[in-house]
Amino acid sequence: MTKEAHKLKVGRLHTRSRTSRIVGWSLLVLGLLTLVVNWIEEFSDAVTLLPGGHSPFYLVGSILVVAIGAWRAGIFDAR
Repeated sequence: MTKEAHKLKVGRLHTRSRTSRIVGWSLLVLGLLTLVVNWIEEFSDAVTLLPGGHSPFYLVGSILVVAIGAWRAGIFDAR
C-alpha cells in the first residue's frame, strides 16, 4: 500500500444534509434581515418594524442567529 491509499478527502468527512443547509441558510438570512432592520430603526424615528423598536438585544440575538445559521449551512466546514 502506498501513502496515497491512506489519505482521506476532507470534503467527504464534512458534508451536511440538505435539510441542515436549508435551515442554516434560512437562519442566516433571517438574522441578517433582523440586523439590518434593527440598524435602520436606530437611525430612523419613523420606522418601527420590530416589536419594541430598536434594542441592543436584537443586535446580540441576530448576531447569534447569523453565527448558528452559518455553522448549520456549512460555511465553516473544511473544503
